[in-house]
Amino acid sequence: MENINLNNNDRSVSSSWKTMMVVLLCLLTALPMSAQNRIVRGTVVDQTGETVIGANVRVNGTTRGVITDINGEFEIAADAKEKLTISFIGYIDAVVTADKTNLKITLKEDSQTLEEVVVVGYGTQKKATLTGAVSAINNKEIAVTKNENVVNMLSGKVPGVRISQKSSQPGEFDNAIDIRGMGDPLIVVDGIPRDKAYFSRMDANEIDNVSVLKDASAAIYGVRAANGVILVTTKHGEASNGKFDITFSANYGWQQFLYVPQTASAADHMLLINEKYYNAFGDNTYPNRTPAKYTWQQMMEYSTGRKKSTNWTKELFDDNVPQQQYNVSVNGGSEKVNYFFNLGYLKQEGSYKSGSLNYDRWNFRSNIDAKITDRLKATIQTSGYMDEKNQPFTDIWSVYKKAWTYRPTSEAYVDGDHNYPAWDSEMGEPENPVAAINSDLTGYRREKRYNFNGALSLTYDIPGVKGLSAKAFYSYDYYTTNNTSYKRAYKLYNKREDGTMESFDRNADSNLRRNTDPNYGTVMQLSLNYANKFGDHNVGAMVLFEEQYNNWDNFYAQRVMQLDGEYLIYGEEKDQIGSMGGAGDKTRQSVVGKVNYDYKGRYMVDFSFRYDGSSSFPKGSRWGFFPSVSAGWRISEEAFMKEWIPFLTNLKIRGSYGKMGDDGGASTYPQTVIAYNIEKDKIGWFYNGALMAGVAATAIPNPDLTWYTAETYNLGLDFDLWNQKLSGTFEVFKRKRSGLLATSSTVVPGTVGASLPQENLNSDQTFGWEISLNHRNRVAGVNYWVGGQISATKNRWDYRLDSQASNSMDAWRRRDVSGRNKDIWFSYEEGGRFTSYEQIRYHNVTGGGYGQGTLPGDYYYKDWNGDGVINGDDNHPMATYNLPVFNYGFVMGAEWKGVDISLNWQGAAGVYNSYDEVFTEVGPFNGGAVLDIYLDRWHTINPSDDPFNPNTQWVSGLYPATGHSFSNAGTGIKNTSYLRLKTLEVGYTLPKTWVAKAGIKDLRVYFNAYNLLTFTGLDNIDPERPGRQGGANNGDSSGILFYNYPVNRTFNIGATIKF
Repeated sequence: MENINLNNNDRSVSSSWKTMMVVLLCLLTALPMSAQNRIVRGTVVDQTGETVIGANVRVNGTTRGVITDINGEFEIAADAKEKLTISFIGYIDAVVTADKTNLKITLKEDSQTLEEVVVVGYGTQKKATLTGAVSAINNKEIAVTKNENVVNMLSGKVPGVRISQKSSQPGEFDNAIDIRGMGDPLIVVDGIPRDKAYFSRMDANEIDNVSVLKDASAAIYGVRAANGVILVTTKHGEASNGKFDITFSANYGWQQFLYVPQTASAADHMLLINEKYYNAFGDNTYPNRTPAKYTWQQMMEYSTGRKKSTNWTKELFDDNVPQQQYNVSVNGGSEKVNYFFNLGYLKQEGSYKSGSLNYDRWNFRSNIDAKITDRLKATIQTSGYMDEKNQPFTDIWSVYKKAWTYRPTSEAYVDGDHNYPAWDSEMGEPENPVAAINSDLTGYRREKRYNFNGALSLTYDIPGVKGLSAKAFYSYDYYTTNNTSYKRAYKLYNKREDGTMESFDRNADSNLRRNTDPNYGTVMQLSLNYANKFGDHNVGAMVLFEEQYNNWDNFYAQRVMQLDGEYLIYGEEKDQIGSMGGAGDKTRQSVVGKVNYDYKGRYMVDFSFRYDGSSSFPKGSRWGFFPSVSAGWRISEEAFMKEWIPFLTNLKIRGSYGKMGDDGGASTYPQTVIAYNIEKDKIGWFYNGALMAGVAATAIPNPDLTWYTAETYNLGLDFDLWNQKLSGTFEVFKRKRSGLLATSSTVVPGTVGASLPQENLNSDQTFGWEISLNHRNRVAGVNYWVGGQISATKNRWDYRLDSQASNSMDAWRRRDVSGRNKDIWFSYEEGGRFTSYEQIRYHNVTGGGYGQGTLPGDYYYKDWNGDGVINGDDNHPMATYNLPVFNYGFVMGAEWKGVDISLNWQGAAGVYNSYDEVFTEVGPFNGGAVLDIYLDRWHTINPSDDPFNPNTQWVSGLYPATGHSFSNAGTGIKNTSYLRLKTLEVGYTLPKTWVAKAGIKDLRVYFNAYNLLTFTGLDNIDPERPGRQGGANNGDSSGILFYNYPVNRTFNIGATIKF
């Protein structure tokens, strides 16, 4: 038998194994060394062949990265199997394999191409084949504006959409939005109808895009689409091989009032009030010269500083107040599940020095898309917000009014002692504004809102028919408020002549009120969808059934309080109040259908209909049919056009017609409880000498009442030149409404005991045009863009029910009559100013209020009809009010080596407003404050001179003599046209190679300004501020909105980080 030496073999095997391990280790070590020793060189260019400077080049899955140099060239170590990602702002990322050592990479512009998909009613459509007037804006364009109100972030960016901001009051979201001057649009968020309050409170970071349907394309929403539709689509997750991105953004800002009232100092105030008394001599109120209100000794006390003048603006408001926003989102997914989660927080402080005015809001959203099987897909959406607004008990408009009107001779605190807020008995005002802004002293109002929405949709691809799918959608929405208002008793003080303190009770009988307003709604949709292509023919269709239900309620309770606290149990039962407010429900049902067809993307036809039913109306008048049709011709797709004009990328002519409705004006049908009077002690009949309680109708029912209808017509032209470097649109449009609600002027005998009902009687039309033009390009490594849009709108009565005028002249002077444009201002016209006594004496026109009280510097009326007399016949059209005739905006920006700048301008023209009270009178409200603008006035050289002596010498000024109207004509009509720089943002995106080692994918920092500049002919007032008769506050006879909390200018710094 052969002997085998195992020991020697073991040593041999062991030696061989060690040798192999050393060789393998060397090979493994050499691999990365080989990769890092292998240099890949390349050049990055754009589609025109121009080099791209500063582009990021990184090796995927590593921290290796470089930036292209001034020649667009780079060098990087990479293995032949590794992939490179090349990125640059304004271009689509390019991914290439490093299999060659010399590369040339071409980046494509990330521009809005004709293949872009635009959200339309109940679906999407390619931009190239759109036949309706639809404007779209993406998240990047929205988010460049930083504001607490997402509606304001759209201002000036969408053709035909007018947005005006009346106030920046925390938690108020006080703005107006309309499309083409047609009124409040329908707002739909992810298929669910919403109101402006919800849209305003959305977090901009959760919005993917916004589409605006301006013509017959809105008809698919039927009964509520007469004023156009705004479609908001939120973000969804994007598949990334099971990975996810986390994006965090932070924004901190400082708010300032755009316009703050500047009142005269105490000494100037006294001087102007004295002049007002002097200059009143000779009028009907003061037939003899009135003595001065203030003595020279009193005036000298303030002139010499012995007494301090009170600047109420500085006492009440801070110059800079903070605002901050934070947001975190998660975006990712795999082949089966995609998800997007978003959480946002906003904190906005008010300008009150007391700190009692503030607003907080939390937003959340979750969108999950799941592929359950190859044919079945599901989407689960949850979203909502919670917010809280705190303010003092006193109305905010009232405080701001006092800043304009409280006298500078009044004290904020007695002798400056903050324990004793002062009361000015001469002003006749019950409050001291400094005390009024302190919630700890006067009480508070707290408004809390809670909104939650959940939605589920299932989509199933039906086998056997290519392109056919079924979809089911259901959403539940719950909204409620929990409001508390506490009126707290407090005291104001005054010092007597003997030095003792006198107190005055305010807010007697402290009371607490709690209010809740629960609402819920559901939306259910069942639909069949079809889309297919047959050669050059593309066909799409949909049929859908929809039901919407809304239920609302309201209840409040109030008690006079015995103890200071937030609970009703602290109050007295004998003085308690409990009441139920408006309550009810509403149902809408609809059948919707649409068909889309195009041939080679050249000829397009779309048809849609909606058969709507609303429970707002009586049986027999509940249902309506709303069809629309549109067509388009892409002339640029014709062979002859491509040959004749090769630089023409796109040229499309389109037209549309649609019929829509609106049931909002009749949301409470007169046959409901609101139309009846149920006062048990006043209504009923006598039986055996006793009053038996009864019910009395307050209006005669109208069983034929229904919605009004609107027919829209639109003709549009779209063009793109030089591969979309220059693009634009032109639109002309008209909307004709009929069946507008009105009440007949027929006199009903009092014995009927009820008024006539509303009827579908009036009709009107809105017409106008829109133009937009955009240009973008890249020159010398700089990407830049500039675009603008302008629209013009007019409204006219076709028929308006009115009573019979006494004569043709009276009929002509009526503002709202059949056949006349709406919003025309009738007034006397300013003829000029008297500059001397001689001119006053020989003025050859009688009437108009001229007489012994007239002074140099006074205005006089124009004798419009030339008959030598100023009377009602000289009242004629002067201006337009309410809505601007022209709305416009333009954007511009540039990007270079990570640095970007954006500007957004917005303006309006052809609108007038009227301001009175503090702008038409010196010292209104029983000798209140005087604006410092009146120091530039006509006045006598010597204040003690008699203004009615022809020998008195005058100093001319911008305004008439104190106490005289600064404009007799039109009650101070002012042109409120303006141009405003809504947004200026400068940002810097750090190169990816700089931040990749920290695990950061993108990092951008920025500075942003909102409402930075305003150009207007107005002095001392914001052009968007409501007035007494015109502007956004038309018809506000109380003038409250004129004293709205002002609009803010905001400066922000922030950063966005993506991991």
